[in-house]
Amino acid sequence: MKSKLRKQLRIARRSLSAADHSLRSNLAASAITRLSAFKCGSRVAIYLPFDRETNTAALLVAARRRGIRLFVPVVSDLRHRRLRFYPLSGRTRPGVFGISVPHRSGTATAPRWFDLIVVPLVGVDGRGRRLGMGGGFYDRALSFRRNRLHWRGPRLVGLAFDCQRADNVFADPWDIRLDSLATESGLHQFLQGTQ
Repeated sequence: MKSKLRKQLRIARRSLSAADHSLRSNLAASAITRLSAFKCGSRVAIYLPFDRETNTAALLVAARRRGIRLFVPVVSDLRHRRLRFYPLSGRTRPGVFGISVPHRSGTATAPRWFDLIVVPLVGVDGRGRRLGMGGGFYDRALSFRRNRLHWRGPRLVGLAFDCQRADNVFADPWDIRLDSLATESGLHQFLQGTQ
């Protein structure tokens, strides 16, 4: 069921025209710029898109204007499905799966120290359960959130299009829930509670 849904949602995302994709991406990014964690001095992790994911270019520009410290996810160990976050500065180069990564890596920062992490997704349901590409990279990197009773660590905001919302994404117990979702129709909050 998960693979079938993943295929359907990726087709929906890819079917947007270039102009529509750009407009919707900018509207979704705008919703994130209004968050309190998106401010000068914050540490924010933002993905660099591939496979017609919601474009983060407008978000990167807004972050730089505000003096936000930017980091991007980099696959550091494909075999064990490990993701690390490195500062985004200067040029990028193609990394694992053809996803852009910083040309020079610098020092990795653990995800628990970010104020905000903007997460890519294929689909999401009404409870904030995210359907990714199937590798489990983000779920492993953010697994510390399942063990926290009070402080949950960085705010997790999915960035997507409304066409990627689903009634059920068939989540597994290890899937990390999002705190909110930014789409072209605005910011959608999810109720906190059990994963």
